[in-house]
Amino acid sequence: MSFNNYNEQTAIAGQLQRSLKRGRLAHAYLFHGPHGSDKEAMARTLAKALNCLKKTHDCCDSCDSCRRIDAGVHPDVYWVRPESKSRRITVEQIREFGNAVNLKPSLGRVKVGVLVDADCLGKEASNAFLKTLEEPPAQTIIILLTAEPQRLLPTILSRCLKISFGPRGALVAAPYRTQLLPLLAKFSTADGQRVVNAYQLLADLAALLRQIQNEIRQRVEAETNLDRYEKLELKVQENLNNQMEARIEGKYRAAREKVLEELYTWFSDVLLCVTGADEELLAYPEQAGALHAVADRLTYPQAAANLDAIEQVRDALISNISEPLALEVGLLELSQ
Repeated sequence: MSFNNYNEQTAIAGQLQRSLKRGRLAHAYLFHGPHGSDKEAMARTLAKALNCLKKTHDCCDSCDSCRRIDAGVHPDVYWVRPESKSRRITVEQIREFGNAVNLKPSLGRVKVGVLVDADCLGKEASNAFLKTLEEPPAQTIIILLTAEPQRLLPTILSRCLKISFGPRGALVAAPYRTQLLPLLAKFSTADGQRVVNAYQLLADLAALLRQIQNEIRQRVEAETNLDRYEKLELKVQENLNNQMEARIEGKYRAAREKVLEELYTWFSDVLLCVTGADEELLAYPEQAGALHAVADRLTYPQAAANLDAIEQVRDALISNISEPLALEVGLLELSQ
């Protein structure tokens, strides 16, 4: 099936075809949406279009390459599916996948690796797969298909360009979106003083995170109510207090990750705008004006580098680098 045959997903098909023509495909995609929403068919069409012998930006469905891909026997298109009994994608499958996509194409122009039901990755398999995403092989496109993206590691989500085949908002629960969007809108309309604007966004984001942390502390302290244990031994009280502080820290880190995921998604929308994507593909269609305001000032490499800058913040925080330093170093890398 060619890109022209998708009556229900015309915007997505058109965007992928334009990216093909411009040579601006991402190295990894996350196709997410309900079961039966053409995710797998679109992945197959993209694989065929990348390797078709007759057409350059679409597939003919009749050449040897297209027929092999449709039959699932093309040596340069590698599919991974959950094992039928366990419904898990095992670490052994991922290691084989990594070996396969790291080989040079043997018949086609581009190798394509597709993970069907990627949410079935176990912890060990996820970590093994992350290594492939962190160092993507040349001449390779990786596509993850899932109806439950929330089950994937945040570090996997952040390294993929997300395309929704279902209702908007299915990817990430967004409790802090309404608080974050005004900060990003202000950043988008600021003048060209890049460093000054980055520091302003840094200050606004730090203030938001402090607010979130304070709200979590107040809520957990109220739930725990340590005052009721004041008659217990001091050592027991200290242990209870340490448990409460650990709970606060855990909840705060989870909330901070959601904020950074929102930030990453917003700058992913900027990248889509740079490529001329249809607004139907945006995670923040209501922010189209602000997104285009930033996109109009950026080249594709600059927009892609902004995503790297946000990912740098996340990686630094995972490595337990201090939050203020991680935010400052990462956000100062932003182009505007």
